Amino acid sequence: MTDEVFGFIGLGNMGQPMARNAKAKGLAMIVHDLAGTADRAPEGAEIAQSNGEVARRAAVIALSLPTVDANRAVVLEIAEAGHAGSVVVDTCTIGPEAAAENAAILKAAGIDYVDSPVSGLKFRAEDGTLASMAAGSAEAVERARPLIEGYSRVLYHVGPDAGQGQRMKVVNNALCISAYVTTSEALAYGENGGLDINTMLEVVNASSGQNFATLQIFPKYVATSQYDDSGAQAHIVKKDIGLFVSGSNGEGTPNAAITKAYEVIAEFSEADPLQDQMRIYPFVRDSNK
Repeated sequence: MTDEVFGFIGLGNMGQPMARNAKAKGLAMIVHDLAGTADRAPEGAEIAQSNGEVARRAAVIALSLPTVDANRAVVLEIAEAGHAGSVVVDTCTIGPEAAAENAAILKAAGIDYVDSPVSGLKFRAEDGTLASMAAGSAEAVERARPLIEGYSRVLYHVGPDAGQGQRMKVVNNALCISAYVTTSEALAYGENGGLDINTMLEVVNASSGQNFATLQIFPKYVATSQYDDSGAQAHIVKKDIGLFVSGSNGEGTPNAAITKAYEVIAEFSEADPLQDQMRIYPFVRDSNK
């Protein structure tokens, strides 16, 4: 058991259960959330009055923030208030370029940066079974390991450079979110011919068409009509798959199919940015009506 103090900034849909699971592993923890820390803090965690207090007092600090702008603002606060030798673990999905810029900002202050986005959505955050894909020096990743493993079922060290964790997450998200669209289209076709959605999912998941959407997300939230419970809003998934499209366009790699899926997700988000991502199914199903 390490005797270092671990910080957590951002206690929202993902951050709150992540921090709670890490604290349950016995880590000493100090936390802060701009929306109100006391009601969101893990039991037994110390409540900081500001992000700067977390930066001053913690040796390893995790970030779980909703937007690229919020992420950068907190990184700048940590660079100003933090101390040399500390480590920032960035669990946010912000794209490779933003991660590389964060690393440079923090390096100038003597602070190590681990680019370590997570995958699994809110239900795996609740269970403490997220997948973490970390990029950074081996030393920084090892310093951060007790915190990362506190909320993850697996930790992959994907490379030494900030941005490589983001690139891995963008690859994952491009596959996952585009499958929301293709799965919705396929199931809508089946329902139109009288097939039951639960039966379709059962057959697909025993066959070659299975993916994370059919195995996990659609049975939990679509087949049950619990569309509003997945914990991710439309604007978040638009941002996430958009990172792939913009990055791929910039580098000239193939992206035609995923760009088509992005266009559907963009329309979905424009209809209501705050709706749950799982309302993609009725949106797609009813789009031609």
